[in-house]
Amino acid sequence: MNKKPICRAVRESEDGRLNFVAKIDEFTFGSIVVEGKKSRRDVLIFSDGIVKKRKGGFLMFGRHKIKKQELEELSRGHPETIIVGTGTNGAAHIAPEAESWAKGRNLSLLVKPSYDAIARLNELAEQKKKIAALIHITC
Repeated sequence: MNKKPICRAVRESEDGRLNFVAKIDEFTFGSIVVEGKKSRRDVLIFSDGIVKKRKGGFLMFGRHKIKKQELEELSRGHPETIIVGTGTNGAAHIAPEAESWAKGRNLSLLVKPSYDAIARLNELAEQKKKIAALIHITC
């Protein structure tokens, strides 16, 4: 588990209930701004509004591979959908064992290049959907 969150998104809805949905403010190759906080690392966005830097790197995950343990971590909050941004050119991919694990648990996965994934994440956030995401910010 990552140590310190970048931020936690909390919004009050019109009916007075709290929503914990982080939105992405800006994205360019190698940089992402979530809830006003800039990161130069991939981010994990949890369904409780917590945003963390993706731990590890090439040695831990290999070349552009999203592993089962990352999906497991994102699924703990029981999101309706897990969004995976595969980078600006879509170079990252979900490892086969991670994809099988998600299918076996009937998880709704949305896997798209990061620009498209971010657009969808922000749409679902506006709709107050319970979502989680991993956004790869390079390639």
